[in-house]
Amino acid sequence: AALAALAAAAPARALEPKKTRLPAKELARLVEADVVEKQFLATANFDRSLYDEAATFTDEIDSYTLDKFVKGTSKLFVADRSKVDLTSPVVATDAAVEFTFREDLCFNIPFKPVVSLSGRVVLTRDPSTGLFTSYREYWDQTPNEVVRTARLK
Repeated sequence: AALAALAAAAPARALEPKKTRLPAKELARLVEADVVEKQFLATANFDRSLYDEAATFTDEIDSYTLDKFVKGTSKLFVADRSKVDLTSPVVATDAAVEFTFREDLCFNIPFKPVVSLSGRVVLTRDPSTGLFTSYREYWDQTPNEVVRTARLK
């Protein structure tokens, strides 16, 4: 009973086993699928088994835990009206995965405004597990410049 109570009190965790120590080429392929097919920068739909559950997600505005990134991103944007494109190959090493992107993000607020931005993402890997411990987004524009791109679609 104590284990059941402890499990019920624990935060939700990924159900699938973590994909540790993946070769760089395989990891690059999986991240590319998350960006291109799942549009994860706008949907928060990604292969969670690649991430340490304690990973942090940071953009030019704030830093989030994995669960808060998923919850916030999935509620903040309208997935079918947002679009993320890779503007470089996904490059993976034993230390990190990097890529550049361009995106149009449709906010899930009245009038559904869309903003455009570009930048790069660095996913830092834990040296022992190979899992991502940090997601860092660097924008080519300031947050104010991004806001000024807002338009109604």
